[in-house]
Amino acid sequence: MHRLAPIILLALLLAACGPVAPPPTATPPPTATPPPTATPPPTATPPPTAIATATGSSDTSAASADLLAGVQAASIAQSYMVDVTMSGNGAVGAITLGSSQAPAEIMGMKGAFSGADYRFALTGFVTALYGSSSPRGIQVVHVAGQNYIHGPISVIGATQDSWYRLPQARSVMATPPLYPAGLLALVAQSGVDPAGFTPAGQEQIDSQTCQRFSGDRAVSLAVLKSLSDSGMPVDTAPEHVDSVGSDLWVCEDGYLHQVSLTFAGTTPGETPLPFSFVLMMHMFDFDTDVGITAPDSALDLSAPPAP
Repeated sequence: MHRLAPIILLALLLAACGPVAPPPTATPPPTATPPPTATPPPTATPPPTAIATATGSSDTSAASADLLAGVQAASIAQSYMVDVTMSGNGAVGAITLGSSQAPAEIMGMKGAFSGADYRFALTGFVTALYGSSSPRGIQVVHVAGQNYIHGPISVIGATQDSWYRLPQARSVMATPPLYPAGLLALVAQSGVDPAGFTPAGQEQIDSQTCQRFSGDRAVSLAVLKSLSDSGMPVDTAPEHVDSVGSDLWVCEDGYLHQVSLTFAGTTPGETPLPFSFVLMMHMFDFDTDVGITAPDSALDLSAPPAP
């Protein structure tokens, strides 16, 4: 693994891990006043029609419709909780991580999104890109246009074990490395052929009966491309991918609740670099109050010096 200074690693993140869509523009930080009131969660839209669970290939068209409807419903949900993990070995941007014997945790993200507000906690290698070595990872809250981050994160001067109110000039530090709904929107818009997914049994997820759909190589490559388009700096060139598989779970409430994507291959070069990664994304508690509130107290963080 290359040894780069935290600020260079952060630059790599900003260059290679841009979000699906820009987050809401942060407003100038308030003076030392009580934190803003969290934006009330939007009125829940009526949930999509519950799926008619596919039982065999005789109902392929209905199963395909259920799958697309589930992806679409999750991509436009007003609020949801999410748990994302990505692990493996190989190149992530300019950094080589892990090995086939000891895969590395690239990213763990637990969070909640509600309209323009969100909160998330990051673990794994991605926290080094933010300049943090805390075992708790990086904790961020975005409420009513204001960003907060929990220290210590010495690279930005947040030296205390406390919440900090970020100035607008540092708002990039509060940007999620992945917008789950945005990723699903890319999948829905990518021209994925639903016929490439085959109903593959039922499983219990979030106390519901859910239909699993398994993708063939062509459709899994399309999902993989959506991951690349969302900003994850991993090699997704089809000619470099030796094996790829995807599974999507749509549950009784009509929402897609889980995505699994595995891919492995070799990046060519003077020294060919093998890679193997697994991404798991679990979304739940759609269109409910997911409890995003500003910290009770926060210190003001100074803006970076002018160049």
